[in-house]
This record gives sequence, structure tokens and C-alpha cells, in this order.
Amino acid sequence: MPKRDKNIKEITLKSGAKRYKYNTYIGLDPVTRKRAFANGTFRTYNEAKQSYDEVRAKGTKNYVKPKQKTVDDIYKVWFPAYQQTVKESTANKTKINYKVHIKPWFKNDYIDKINPIKFQKWVNELYKDLVKYKEVINRFGQIYDYASSLGYCERIYNPVNAVIIPKKTKRHRRNIKDNFYTLEQLQAFLKVAKKQNYRSYTYFLLLATTGLRKSEALALKWSDIDWDAGTVSVTKTLAVGIDNKLIVQTPKSLTSDRPIPLSKNMITVLKKYREKQNKIYSIIFHGFSDNYVNLSKPDRWLTAIYNADKSLKKITIHGFRHTYATLNKDQERTDVEAVMGHNSLEMTEHYTHATASGMERIRDNVNELDIK
Repeated sequence: MPKRDKNIKEITLKSGAKRYKYNTYIGLDPVTRKRAFANGTFRTYNEAKQSYDEVRAKGTKNYVKPKQKTVDDIYKVWFPAYQQTVKESTANKTKINYKVHIKPWFKNDYIDKINPIKFQKWVNELYKDLVKYKEVINRFGQIYDYASSLGYCERIYNPVNAVIIPKKTKRHRRNIKDNFYTLEQLQAFLKVAKKQNYRSYTYFLLLATTGLRKSEALALKWSDIDWDAGTVSVTKTLAVGIDNKLIVQTPKSLTSDRPIPLSKNMITVLKKYREKQNKIYSIIFHGFSDNYVNLSKPDRWLTAIYNADKSLKKITIHGFRHTYATLNKDQERTDVEAVMGHNSLEMTEHYTHATASGMERIRDNVNELDIK
């Protein structure tokens, strides 16, 4: 009978059954630089011997721990839990970022063996390609920490903390310093818009005279308008949900949920716009069957207006929000920010105690500007 390997131990279970196990040192872990061990328990000596010889031959390079999981394995468990803690639009953005920026690099990498050099190269590529590259890196860090909480890796070795993360993006940012209209430029734009399409004219007039965000205006219903008070209530926003489905969700922040004063002309235009509709719709800027239009629709409206008159100064849709702030620059700052729904502790406290007189001052200023 051939001599048995002394590293294979025979044990007896409580049931009386025989098993064979080993626990052997296989070298220093290339990532953690800690001593690594391999172990296993088998039904027969031959099975144990075969496994033992294999792990000894491979060493730490290819050894897979019994509890070892890939980045993709962890993501599939982490994401459903994470999804319950954020808005659907945020979850969708995270899902896209993982699919586009994380999965191609690390899908099959074991979470406890992320190579620091490879991770640094990934960070460098994100830095070159994305403006919000830190957001993607932080998501990876969250996935790693979640794996750590499950016992698949050690929190102290989170690769996010082991690499150099650039402070500023290398990608060229769009110059937004001039991304607004003066009163004269706005009037010229609206004159062309009114001739081009009354719906898009109404939409951009609303943005310029209320400071609404693009998605807030698209989510509005006629029931949100208080004709007697001359205000519009912002209680929801249009967003892109999981699998890029259009959804309606709560506004961006606590202060985003707010009433906004409408100018006399804005009320007149809204009433005329509603009269022009062939039938009664519930959504102000509706599609063909009283459904919400896609978030990209206003961009097409804006392009059509600029194509109608090449001499118009071009700004982004968000530039109309900047325009509103600029046209009201001489008003009380906190009044303007409360109407615009800026998100800060200071504005939250101010908005809670906002007075009707503050709203009326803003309304009076917009009326005086006579934006048509």
C-alpha cells in the first residue's frame, strides 16, 4: 500500500463517517501581501490528495477561495438593495454606469483580488472620459464595502483608497459663463419662437419667467395651476427610471416642492395655449394621447427655433433658468432662490418661512420686465 501524504488528515464526523482534509500554506497573497492558506474536506483520500497537489502547484496566483466572488457576483446582490435607498432615476443612472464603465473592466475579477495597477488605469481612463468620474469610482467603493460586509474581502484593502484619484476632470467642460439671455436677447428669441410653434413658445416663456427646471415644466398638469392665486405648484418632476423608462417622481429636493408666481402675461399665454388645444388634456406639455413627452423633446423644440433664425444667440435649456436668475438679480437673493427651489439648509429654512410679499416682489419684477 503506497505511503499516504502526511498533510492529508483523516477525521471522523459525529455520524461516524470518515473524511479527509488539509490546510496548507500556499504563499503570500499578491494583493494583500498576507500569508495565504488553502483548505478543503473530501469524502476520499484520493480526492483530497488530488486537490492538495493542485493548489500547491498553483500557489496564490490561481487559487480560488471557497467564498470567493467576482465583482459581478457582488453587484447582482448589492444593486437590488441599493435600489431601495435612492430615487429610481438615480438607480437607473447607477445601473448604466456599472454596465458601461465598471463591468467591462472588472466583471470577472475576484472582489478580493482587484489589481491596484489595473484599478489605477481604470481611474485614469474615467478621468479622461467623464466629467463626473468620481461618482463612478465611489459606486465601485460602495460595491467593495458591501462585499466586505458579507465577508468576501477586507474593507481596509478597498482599491478606491489605494490609488491616486485626480481632483479635477481632464475632459473639457462646456463654458456656461455666458449661458443666459439678456432681456433684449430673450425677447428676440421669444418673438421667433412664437411664430415657429406656440407650444414651444409657451414652454420657453414659462422657463424664463419662473426659473423652472426642464423636467419640472414637462411634468406639470393643468391642475397644478391656481388661476385665482396666479401660481403654479411644482410637486413632481419627469425623470428616466430603470431600463430608461419615463417616470414621474418627487422633485429634486425638499425646496424643489414649491409654489411659483406667474406673471400676468404668462397666465394669458397659458390660457391661450390651452384654447388652442383640440381637446382637454391633463398634461400641459402633452404628447398625442395625453402622455408625457420625452425629456429630449425640448431640445428638439429649441433646435427648431434656432434653425428658424440663425442670428439668435444659442444657449442651453438650462440657460433659461440662468436667465431667470439674471433678470431677477436685483431682487432679494433668498426670495429668488426660494422660487427657484435651490437646495441648501439656509434655503430650506427660508422657504419654510417664505412670505407672500416675497413672492409678490418677484412677480412684480417679472411683470415690469414685460417678457412676451
